[in-house]
Amino acid sequence: MKNLLIFAAAVTVSTSVLAGNMSDNKDNKDMHSQMIDKSSIEEILKNEDIQRLHRDMTRNAMSEGGFEARVQMMTKEGRAYHKALKQRQKNTAG
Repeated sequence: MKNLLIFAAAVTVSTSVLAGNMSDNKDNKDMHSQMIDKSSIEEILKNEDIQRLHRDMTRNAMSEGGFEARVQMMTKEGRAYHKALKQRQKNTAG
């Protein structure tokens, strides 16, 4: 019984620590996204290869071509493109 109580306490503490670390990570990501200025967002969005991949990914959705485009978008450039799109949408919505 004593071992079960100690185990439950350890799980509770480790879960709360993990949750605290996750919230700190989110705050850091928000700060980083605010550092991206408008000129760099527009520069990223002008990349024609990434625009084509994004268009293929959204048009072809679940087809083989859509999945291939998704795999190719899983690069640093593709992630930056998606962040820039979200930032532009956030700026135009407000």
